[in-house]
Amino acid sequence: MDDDKMNSLVSVIMPAKNAGKFIKQSIESILNQSYQDIELIVINDKSTDDTLSIIKQFDDERISVIEGNSTGISDAFNLGLKHAQGVFFCRCDADDLYPSDRIASQVKWLRDNPDYIAVCGKYATIDKKNRHLVQYLRDAQDQNIDDEFKILKTITHFCTFMTYTSTLRNIGGCRAFFVTGEDIDLQLRLSMEGKIFFLAKNFYYYRLHNISITHTQPSSKREFYEAMARKCHQQRQAGDKDSVDSGENLTPPEIGDTARKSENKIINQMISQSWYWHKSNEHKKAIYEAFRIVKIFPTSLLPWKNLLTIIMKK
Repeated sequence: MDDDKMNSLVSVIMPAKNAGKFIKQSIESILNQSYQDIELIVINDKSTDDTLSIIKQFDDERISVIEGNSTGISDAFNLGLKHAQGVFFCRCDADDLYPSDRIASQVKWLRDNPDYIAVCGKYATIDKKNRHLVQYLRDAQDQNIDDEFKILKTITHFCTFMTYTSTLRNIGGCRAFFVTGEDIDLQLRLSMEGKIFFLAKNFYYYRLHNISITHTQPSSKREFYEAMARKCHQQRQAGDKDSVDSGENLTPPEIGDTARKSENKIINQMISQSWYWHKSNEHKKAIYEAFRIVKIFPTSLLPWKNLLTIIMKK
């Protein structure tokens, strides 16, 4: 690969485990970017469905497939990082989507702002039928977010990030301890390497469905690892070696709860969005949003209650 190509190449990694239902759309959203100097590294993490056969249907030299070890998301991420050849680095999960101008926008911004190590942005949720559900960070403005990290706050998803491959390698990629919550830990560790900017633009579509890792893990498990990521960052900021790097015996609590179904999360998020419009005095939008929830989930009682309440509040 020549030097010019190397200097413009963006590596996108895509961890994939039994992602046959959605991976075709995910891959297409990467290959159809307006920015074409990319490599897509798919980590096929011991899938037992048709994931691999779907990947092989694409006749595109920009795609490479690496066989994963089925030892967790952090290990799959690091395998992709190890093989990445691009100067820029992004992640896309195998059931999610990129907007078509995502990569071009972020490459341009990083080139125009060489004092920054990463740029990130908004994300929205979609369901299994690609229906747009909720736009997160609706009121957020363009801003440096270094101070957010100092108070242990991560305002967006790591899959909205573009950073430098070399910077991720400097921090060792993901840490194997984090079987979930790895994106929180990664953001916080990355923030200690340099400045990070948030652009108030949607860079990612995150799909909510019951077979995603978010909805097959108990919520208490995710909460434990996310809290540990923040505790470790607090320790590092104090100048100490964090608990994970120190090799402390960190055992998650006994997991007693069950995973939360995506339907419940979608309903609650959309109800919240309808009230966002109501509080903004956008009553027509609030009622429209409430009707939309009923249309998607007509047999669920909560959307109907919400609709009636919104109408009466008008």
